[in-house]
Amino acid sequence: MSFAQQNLPPIGLEIPCSCYAVDVPFRVNVLGIVTLDFRGGWKVRVEANRAAGVSGVKLKMIGLEWWADSPVLGRVTISQADTDVTPLSLLEVVSGNPDKYRNTMFLDFTVTIERPPGGGPPLELSSTKTARLLNDNLFYYPPQGNVYQLQEPVDLAPASALSQVVATLLQLPLTVSHNP
Repeated sequence: MSFAQQNLPPIGLEIPCSCYAVDVPFRVNVLGIVTLDFRGGWKVRVEANRAAGVSGVKLKMIGLEWWADSPVLGRVTISQADTDVTPLSLLEVVSGNPDKYRNTMFLDFTVTIERPPGGGPPLELSSTKTARLLNDNLFYYPPQGNVYQLQEPVDLAPASALSQVVATLLQLPLTVSHNP
């Protein structure tokens, strides 16, 4: 076993992390871009990676919630969606001496807008595809103040009509830190 493999978190370990992202551009079709500051956290469980020739582990998202308060939209909450359809995230060893990791987080989520434009009850939207957050320059895991970047904008639509995009999460510069 290589030194890097010894430093991977053990199978079954649950890792809670706090997360925050400031100045997040959130486009709402009828309003334009609203800037939000999200805070919250996620929790992952380490799973075995049985793929041949792969040095790393998989991470199962077992909890996710971020929220931002907006004078226009009220509270905007991002919550974990169906965990059974979301692919397991990857923590891969990309080099050794010193160890270097790439962490790709796969996320399916819902977004609840407390005060949707035009009024009415809170609006719940679903991501139309699995989001990918990436940090490919980690020298330790769990992260401590490391920034993950959304790899492409994520469209949001009502779960009953995923082709009717209502909003888009344009970027998400997410700072992630382990909560021991």
